[in-house]
Amino acid sequence: MSIRVDFLPKHEDIKIYQDDEMFCINTDTMVLGEFLEVYRNDVVLDIGTNTGALMLYASLFNPRRLVGIDINQKALELAKKNMEENNVKNYELIHADGNTFRLDEEVDVVIFNPPYFKTPSKDLGNNEFLALAKHEDNFSLESMANCINRNLRNNGTLYFLFQTSRLNEVIKVFNNKKLIIKKLKFVYDVNKEYSNVVLIKAVKGAKEGLIVEKPIIIDRKK
Repeated sequence: MSIRVDFLPKHEDIKIYQDDEMFCINTDTMVLGEFLEVYRNDVVLDIGTNTGALMLYASLFNPRRLVGIDINQKALELAKKNMEENNVKNYELIHADGNTFRLDEEVDVVIFNPPYFKTPSKDLGNNEFLALAKHEDNFSLESMANCINRNLRNNGTLYFLFQTSRLNEVIKVFNNKKLIIKKLKFVYDVNKEYSNVVLIKAVKGAKEGLIVEKPIIIDRKK
């Protein structure tokens, strides 16, 4: 284990402890964190919270309750350290499998930066932490949608990030679960022709109506 101290992207007053053996914050974390809209009375669930970076973004809105779940106990230990370091009080961290998890109440907001690579178990390599964080072998898109649906109240909001190349698949699965996509925001690397990931805001049980916002262009040299 190699622990280092970084800062939450665009929030240099917020420290975050990370382990190089685990999934560390990246541009996906940053763009999803900046995409959030949370209200003071909201109950927020972060599925696959890892070391709590997205919980820290959500904490800036002062929600009523923050809950993070993860199947990786070591990640949750770092998330606890990160919450305490930044004086976040109204949080809970739960060691749980998203395939079966149900919170004790339905939530107003779900945040989810999911594993989105389709890779067989035999090809995941030796780092089990990165395999769980990046590959959906044990947590399919269908299972993700079921977890969201079980825990999100009607008219509650999901903030989600996924591979742009799989957007049709996401739309199909979400529509079947009445998770209506209301906003899309594509993310591009300045040096690449096509968008790699897309930010998604969906509302459970909402009426149809979609906004596509101006894209985000990431220049990693800046």
